[in-house]
Amino acid sequence: MLFSRRVVPALVLLFLLTLAAARLTMTIGDRTFYVDNAHKNLATVTALLTTSLKLLEASGADFDHETFLESLVAGNVLPADALLFVTDRDGTILSAIPRDDSRIGTSVYSLVSDPRELLAADATDRILDIGFLGGSAIAATADLPRDGGKISLFWPETDFLAKWREKTAVSVSLFALTGAILLLVLKAYFRQSRRAEDFSGLCAETHERVEIALSRGRCGLWDWDIARGQMYWSRSMYEILGMEPKDGVVSFAEVAPLMHPDDGGLFHIARSVAEGRIEHLDQVFRMRRADGDYVWIRGRANISTGADGDIHLIGIAADVSEQKELLRQTDEANHRLKNTIEHISETFLLCDREKRVVICNSVYRKTFGLKEADVLAGTPLDRLLRKARLPIRSITLESETLAEGESAVEAQMPDGRWLLISERRTADGGTVWVGTDITQIKHHKTLTKDSRQKLLATIAKLEAATADAERKADQLSELNLRYVAEKERAEMASRAKTAFLANMSHELRTPLNAILGFSDIIRQRTFGDIGERYGEYVDDIHTSGSHLLTMIEDVLQMAMIESGRLELSSEEVEFSQIVRDSAAMIEPLAREKGISLAIEAPDMLAVMSDRRAASQVVLNLLSNAVKFTPQGGEVRLRLRQVGDAASLSILDDGPGIPKSALASLGLPFAQAGDAQVRSNGHGTGLGIPIARALVHLHGGRLRIGSRVGRGTLVCLRLPVSAPIAAETAQRVRAQPPKRVTRRTSARPSRAAA
Repeated sequence: MLFSRRVVPALVLLFLLTLAAARLTMTIGDRTFYVDNAHKNLATVTALLTTSLKLLEASGADFDHETFLESLVAGNVLPADALLFVTDRDGTILSAIPRDDSRIGTSVYSLVSDPRELLAADATDRILDIGFLGGSAIAATADLPRDGGKISLFWPETDFLAKWREKTAVSVSLFALTGAILLLVLKAYFRQSRRAEDFSGLCAETHERVEIALSRGRCGLWDWDIARGQMYWSRSMYEILGMEPKDGVVSFAEVAPLMHPDDGGLFHIARSVAEGRIEHLDQVFRMRRADGDYVWIRGRANISTGADGDIHLIGIAADVSEQKELLRQTDEANHRLKNTIEHISETFLLCDREKRVVICNSVYRKTFGLKEADVLAGTPLDRLLRKARLPIRSITLESETLAEGESAVEAQMPDGRWLLISERRTADGGTVWVGTDITQIKHHKTLTKDSRQKLLATIAKLEAATADAERKADQLSELNLRYVAEKERAEMASRAKTAFLANMSHELRTPLNAILGFSDIIRQRTFGDIGERYGEYVDDIHTSGSHLLTMIEDVLQMAMIESGRLELSSEEVEFSQIVRDSAAMIEPLAREKGISLAIEAPDMLAVMSDRRAASQVVLNLLSNAVKFTPQGGEVRLRLRQVGDAASLSILDDGPGIPKSALASLGLPFAQAGDAQVRSNGHGTGLGIPIARALVHLHGGRLRIGSRVGRGTLVCLRLPVSAPIAAETAQRVRAQPPKRVTRRTSARPSRAAA
């Protein structure tokens, strides 16, 4: 229907367009025909006029335009509705056919839209299409003999196409009438087809709703024509079997192979219907799907006789595979439940609301001395209890956790076992009893009662110990408060000491500089010679003053470090060059003592450091090594890069430092070693603390390892790229650097660095 609604209008419109095109083609052809005839007639008339004028000229007679025009009218030579004008050489009209006195004396060129077409050189040799009196016309001209005048002939288009227009008007009217009749027929067709489509849509919608309902319910409709062996299936029936839906019917031969051989066949059903042995069908059978699996189908149908007397079996087929699978799972679940109840360690008995046995496990039978015949399903509960073995002692338990209708009893059996028997109501009004063996729990309760007394005694002891601990905690709290107060007092004293040292060192430098200056003037004999003994005294004064000034400088620098006023600048310095320069400064002292100074350093090793502080650290450590190394000893320096740090190790073979002295080596004014070693050192004990503090300000580490009689190893590490951090300086100001010692069992080697 939808196809015809689309095709029929298209065909009608195509017919109308074809008819219109044919009519238009014929009309255009007719017009061309009339135009060609007009051209031919006008050409013939023009040729006749030209011939007549030439004959008149040849005869030598004078040309009289009035006489000539009368002869033309008498001979009926001119086409109907054609206009003829006789003009002089200037185009002035002398006479005309039909006669029109209003145009006599006017110019013929004023009648045309473009006079140039009449004045063209070839105007007498062809038919002209020209604008004439506001319309279109065809024109021809002929030259008059001798005087240069012309005869101009005009045939308006409205005149020679008049018959064509009448014919065209009749054709258009017929075409319009035909089109109107076809459109009315098409409209009637549309109205009828719309009604049919509405009815068809209603039927299709109803059919679709039925199909959706059947599909959702996994059902299919079928109509079996017993006599013809044909079946009609609904689309949902095909969906149940996983087949492609198709229109029409399926044959008996197509359906029969789909039936499972164990569920009977269609032939048996058809024969039973034909013999009248069944009036309706209600059967469950299996049918094979398109993928090869079988589905369970429940077919229900009634016998119906058609108007032609044919017997039909009409009904519905429902997919009951899920119900079959659910039934199988239910049976399997019941079997599992019975198996589980049978194998649990507790006694289990379930009765219905009529107090009859539903299920009982073997543990219950053994515990209460029953046989299988005594606990069959449906056995009254009172009969079972009369045959059961009774407990010798029962204790009813009361608890708030027990729900309504729930009870619990502790029962002691004749064999000495204890059971906790719980009784609960089921949702359907039945009762279930579960008995749990609690013999071990009862035994543990007895033991727990004995342990409780011991536990109470232990708790009493713990309470006494807790009171004693609280008393000691109060004492510790009081001691802690005293410690805090003493710590604050010590820190204040340390700050006062640091300030005192800084002020005293600053005040002592001025007189010491004067002493050194005057003693140096005396040593150089600037104002004259002095005695030899006074010269020695002056040398001692200058040496002692220089030593005292060095000590004051160290004290002042240590005070600045402890007070946090020492500022370092971070720049890229060549650390290997600093090590070589420091070794060059110490080399004269080493040569004086006959000490061998060995240096192992790369050509270049740049670090981010304060140049003056780095030089002071290396110089202090190297001078200490040379100072405490005996005559003829050896001092070795090794510089290398380890990861992102520069590692410098200084190894000497001096007397070494006792283990007990290493702990105080990093403290200010502390000197390690015996009295003889300290007397030879002439130091203040600030070299190592200053070096350690400067290294920590750089974010590095300083380690010292030593053994008496074997020498001392000092290891220094500075970051290669990390600049001096402000938080590092704050940490150093807040607390002294941590002392790190290392114990060595033999002479430290270069690899130990």
